[in-house]
Amino acid sequence: MSQTATCEIELLDALPHLETGTPLDRAKSLYAQTPDVGTELLDAEYFSRNAPDNCVDATGSSHTLANSMQPNEISGIRIGKIFIEDKVLYLAGACMGAFAVGLNDTATGANLPSFQAHYHLSYETVSLVFLAGLGGYLVSCMLNSVLQNTIGTRNVLLMAGSLYAGGSLLISFAPPFPVVMAGLCLMGLGGGFYEACLTSVVSHVSMVSIAALLFALGRFEKFENSRFMNILYAFFGLGALVSPFIIGALAKAGAAWKLYYWFPFSLATLVTICHFVLFKHYVIPSDHEEAPEFKSVREKFKQVMHMPITWIGIVLTILSFAIANVLSNWLTSYLIDVKGSDLGVSRYQLSMLWAAQASLSVEHFSPYRLSTSTKGTSARPYVRSNGLTLGCQLFGIQLGRCCCRWVLLRPEHTSLKGIVVSITLGLGLVGSTLGPLIFGIVAGKVSPGLRILPPVIIVLACLSALFFWTIPPRRKVD
Repeated sequence: MSQTATCEIELLDALPHLETGTPLDRAKSLYAQTPDVGTELLDAEYFSRNAPDNCVDATGSSHTLANSMQPNEISGIRIGKIFIEDKVLYLAGACMGAFAVGLNDTATGANLPSFQAHYHLSYETVSLVFLAGLGGYLVSCMLNSVLQNTIGTRNVLLMAGSLYAGGSLLISFAPPFPVVMAGLCLMGLGGGFYEACLTSVVSHVSMVSIAALLFALGRFEKFENSRFMNILYAFFGLGALVSPFIIGALAKAGAAWKLYYWFPFSLATLVTICHFVLFKHYVIPSDHEEAPEFKSVREKFKQVMHMPITWIGIVLTILSFAIANVLSNWLTSYLIDVKGSDLGVSRYQLSMLWAAQASLSVEHFSPYRLSTSTKGTSARPYVRSNGLTLGCQLFGIQLGRCCCRWVLLRPEHTSLKGIVVSITLGLGLVGSTLGPLIFGIVAGKVSPGLRILPPVIIVLACLSALFFWTIPPRRKVD
């Protein structure tokens, strides 16, 4: 009895909004047990997918648990003696989509010299390809939250896969340049829906699944939802690592650049089929502790925009997106035109850069180390351009991108997460699109040309490091 009471007190202390006695949501009330239930029974009930009949008050505790919520059965699949909960499947499906988005993130930059050579374009003209991504990505990020609540998460993901695959198929035939831009716009639409929708899914999974499991085992420990988000963006970095390797191999073999786009087409088709199966029963978690005045989308939007951390995160997202996309999209051209790298080797060097980005996604650093590493590694373009140096280039940049997600996924009410993700990702496209576009226009008009790439990265990285210091510290709960 004392064990159960202690467990409930620790949970309520860790989540202050439960102290008011408001009803618990599905995941938090799922494992509330009667005082006479032992730990072994808790484990057996969890893995046998049986939920308790009701929720009762903890004896001897000043905190009370609401018993009005009726828990639902845990869903998942069982393979032999192993039971895989749906939340694990959702995380796996999210990683698939993030991998597909990462492919397109570096493919445009890696193929930029091929676009120029095939269509005989200048730096200013070829920079227009970044506007195509903006048109699709911005619309999809802003519409994602509405569509998720209207047609459901699975239908949004199926639509994203269809758009992504359709754009890839269109470009694979090497049509006229305006049609290529239309194909990139379709891929941007699909990628925007993928990123915003899957980020929202993982943010809910990371807040619920570990807390529920630890509560079922009779204990509650501190956890960080940024770890799940880092896993998601590690797969994003992995996808960004793979595409330059494929494009580089095609360039070294003398194959046509258009053949690459059959790979994302096939991958998007496979991911769409997986999402159709994995997200069949997915429902956006409800926010029972939310006050009635926050039910409408307009009032949720107002609440989000009045949060100072939202504006700090928007600025950081714009800067980090600008750094990552300027470097990713123009690095291959910089290495070929300025450093004299081979057509295939230049793509491999871009892959090394994203290899470091993917591997560092799972690390956790303080703002001081984050800002120091961002400024320090941004100076490396002045050093001899080899694969290892370029691999360390984004040491601070990827941390900045992951940190932005972590900062912005901190609203008290879980129902605000989808809106926050859609707004910040959409506005982050200002940096990810205007950054490479403006850089290409300026590089085509000034005499140094692409040699201005290192100074531009250094200035943006220093600005990003300064804004990291404005992040308020997280409140610690004893």
